[in-house]
Amino acid sequence: MRRRDFAQLALLGGGLLPLAGMAGATESSRWDRLKANAASYKAHADLMFLTPNLEMHGTEKIALVIYPGFTALDLMGPQYLFASLLGAELFLVSASNDLEPVRCDTGISMLPTHTLDSCPTELDLLFLPGSAAGVVKAMNNEALIAFIRSRGKGARFVTSVCTGSLLLGKAGLLKGRRATSHWVTLPLLEKFGAIPVKERVVWDGNVVTGAGVTAGIDFGLQVVARLRGDNYAKALQLQAEYDPAPPFDSGSPAKADPALVENIRGMSAPVLLDMANSI
Repeated sequence: MRRRDFAQLALLGGGLLPLAGMAGATESSRWDRLKANAASYKAHADLMFLTPNLEMHGTEKIALVIYPGFTALDLMGPQYLFASLLGAELFLVSASNDLEPVRCDTGISMLPTHTLDSCPTELDLLFLPGSAAGVVKAMNNEALIAFIRSRGKGARFVTSVCTGSLLLGKAGLLKGRRATSHWVTLPLLEKFGAIPVKERVVWDGNVVTGAGVTAGIDFGLQVVARLRGDNYAKALQLQAEYDPAPPFDSGSPAKADPALVENIRGMSAPVLLDMANSI
């Protein structure tokens, strides 16, 4: 939608839309609702003029793939941000190729909207969350890997968070590319012909990968900025009150107690072996 069109809609909507469903309201409450809606429309219109590279409305098609055992937080941070892209279509795709609930690694189940077969073939963005044991099974799901390979080759952006990059690698989409993953699994990327990079978010052409779990929010904001402009991403960051102030400075192996690093690495040894054997 063009800015002029949106501004005209805002002027009309500010006077007409609030009238719906207001029967029985007092004169004062109707007036308060009119003012609140008018302020909202004006704010939306004003936001569009903050910078020339902000696009309030778009038509992006975004596929987010879920599989049994996926890490919920890998998905939900980016999903929250992508769902806030006005006009974008999100497809929550089940790797099981059905519409049954998909259980994540912490026990929460999510209901997919699309199967592998029903997901659109032309995508602006393909996204893969990570997991531990779940990603091992996903790496051995031939239909899923074929889907990632097919959709990834034509997507505007091919993306992942955490060990989701292992799925991109398995599909052959990381050869010669700089990429990242969870710090424990980062060395495995070399086996796919990728160039492991110890950074929070890594861009290489149209391939965008985020590090472990919480990096998904940083990743999502960068992608939103690329799609709709910096101010759109900044507005979403403010709306989400994403202003990290962790109680401990232990979020990376470079900062954490060496004993903790070795413990986490050691605890991951069995699943790392399974991942390596699935490459």
